[in-house]
Amino acid sequence: MSSTPPIDLSAIPEDQRDAVLAVLRERDALREANKRLEHLVAELNQAVHGKRSEKLSEDERQLAFEDLETAVAEVETQQNTQTSTGPAPRKPARRNRGNLPKDLPRIKPV
Repeated sequence: MSSTPPIDLSAIPEDQRDAVLAVLRERDALREANKRLEHLVAELNQAVHGKRSEKLSEDERQLAFEDLETAVAEVETQQNTQTSTGPAPRKPARRNRGNLPKDLPRIKPV
């Protein structure tokens, strides 16, 4: 990856600096999570296709997969907690289905 030059925060209006800093922190956290996941993929490839992969017993192979599953779950949990601390997602607009105005005529099926 190419390194981006540091951002001069003095060039950003004061009312937008907190938002820019939050985005930069999120970017850094995602980069770290990606590095961790790339490492886990490399470990998985080593367990499946490595020199000693054919020598592993079924139990040893299953243990390696379980360790990797645990590590991936930890990374996903960490990502979920980081995204949940951000701004709340917008809720869809509430719709008024089935509650028609009282002045409309009612037609009841027979």
